[in-house]
Parts: sequence; structure tokens; C-alpha cells
Amino acid sequence: MKVNHGLRSCTKEIGVATLTLPSTHQVCPNRRLVLVDTPGFDDTKEGEYEILRRISVWLASAFVYFFHLQLAGIHLTFDFNPSRYEKNSMQVKVAGLVYLHNIGQNRMGRSSLLGHDLFRRICGPAALGKVVMASTHWETLLHNPAAGPIRENDLKEFLTESLSQGAVYQRIDATDPRRDIGDVIDYILGKNVVATQVQEELVELGKRVVETEAAEKLRETLKSWLADPK
Repeated sequence: MKVNHGLRSCTKEIGVATLTLPSTHQVCPNRRLVLVDTPGFDDTKEGEYEILRRISVWLASAFVYFFHLQLAGIHLTFDFNPSRYEKNSMQVKVAGLVYLHNIGQNRMGRSSLLGHDLFRRICGPAALGKVVMASTHWETLLHNPAAGPIRENDLKEFLTESLSQGAVYQRIDATDPRRDIGDVIDYILGKNVVATQVQEELVELGKRVVETEAAEKLRETLKSWLADPK
């Protein structure tokens, strides 16, 4: 998967990578994983609703169609029509989701808070127990190591509601990121699969994306921003 170090968003469409765990893996030997990358809600070009639509459509389609494990996010650009699928036909539930926060950011802005709120509503309470809230880009604080623990504590406060509902926090440190990422995967593989809220809303309840709880939260937030444009 492509990684961008510039200011423009890198992930425009869905990114999918597969890997097979070694036979010596302690949790799931020889397990085939599908890792899915998604653009964030602070995308350079696309608006929040378009990102929400793409994530929701991909998850709903995966629910009735595709993979074994979704890790990190989601994203594709095709229309979802629940009437085309039978409810229990090849349903795929989420093994886990990872919310990534750049610890190098020195402020938790409104767009970051909105992104977290939408992520929570995409997951729903039942799936939050499958979520890892991870901080990344610790290498950006090597020149100012004292700022790291302060920002980390502040981040955990912002994530309090998610953490209290079953999500866990994980630092993906610059010193050994492979180890930390491995810990995230092992944690997720040790959990039971579960459907996300947006999968149930679109597939089981037959809602449109605009009718989901995440879309309602987005409308409320944007309306409040217009009323108070700070």
C-alpha cells in the first residue's frame, strides 16, 4: 500500500493487500488475511459525505460478498442496492478495525473529532470491542520527546467514549512498528467476528447511506459548523 509523506491525501480509492500468516503463528497459523486501507474523512479533495458513502458501500458489499478480515478502514466507488442480495448469502463480518491517529498533530481539530465520531457510528457499539485506536508517526516527535506522553494522554481523553465501550488503545512506536502492528493483528484475531452497525443498517434494515446514523451525525455536525463558523 502506498504511503505519502506530503500534504495531499494519498489514499484515493480502496487499497487491499493480502498476507498469509506463517505456520508458526501463535494465534492463527496459516490464516489468510485481507487488509483494507481507506481514505480519511479529512481528504484533500473529497468531502466527508463522499468518504462516508464509499466506506459504507464497501462494508455493505463485503457483508454480502467478499473477504475474511477487514483491518483499518474501507473504500470503493460503486453503488450498493440491498435489494439485489439475499440477506444471508455469503455474509462477511468484520474481524477488526483500526483507527489511526497521527500523534505528530499538535491539535485535535474539528475535522479530526468529526472523523472519530463518524468512525464510531460506522462501527456501532457491538463492533467497538473489535476496534484498536492506534497512534502513529511517533518518529515526528523524536526532536521533542516530552510532547509525546502529553499528546497521548490528551488523545486517550478524546477517545474515552470509544475506549469505555470496548475499544483498546495501542501505540505504534517508531522504534519497532512491526512488533506493534503484529500485536494489533494478534489482538484482532483473538476476537470473534461481528457485523458493524453500518453493515446492519444497509443490508439487514435496507437503509440508504443518507439514512444511517453516521450520515445523520455528519449532517448535524456540518449544520452546527455553519451556525458557528470558527
